[in-house]
Amino acid sequence: MPVTRLVRDIMVPIAEYPVVDEDATIMEAIKTLRESFHQKDGTWYGFQSLMVLNKKGELVGLLTLKSFLVALQMRDFLEHMLKKDPTGLFFTPHLFDDFNVRKIMRPLELITIQEDATILEALLVIVKKNINSLPVLAGTKAVGMVRTIDLFWFVGELLE
Repeated sequence: MPVTRLVRDIMVPIAEYPVVDEDATIMEAIKTLRESFHQKDGTWYGFQSLMVLNKKGELVGLLTLKSFLVALQMRDFLEHMLKKDPTGLFFTPHLFDDFNVRKIMRPLELITIQEDATILEALLVIVKKNINSLPVLAGTKAVGMVRTIDLFWFVGELLE
């Protein structure tokens, strides 16, 4: 197995990855992610992120488990303020908006990789940026996702 394999060889194609609209609510996104999980032989399988699409069907971001935790933290803060002295809410007007995916997603332009990049390049990006999912592009079009688990399977094959 050559070390020069490309990201396209191990990525999950976009058609097989769970997606959500950028205007979806956080609860809709959680439901979509939950539906991606399934059990086989006593083990749960699923994804740890969602691809976020705009109205044109273009990939605009990534919604990760960390994004969901940020949303929960914001909700907890709001509830805390309402139970205590709510005057602090006047300084945080964005908390009154409906929470939707666009507000907590990781924008696509921040971290991506091209499909013809090597697996080593993808591994370096994931380690350097401390992320678990890396959107894969063909030029400017999203074509898939490479995850840390995909990279570890490849490394494991190399070690055998």
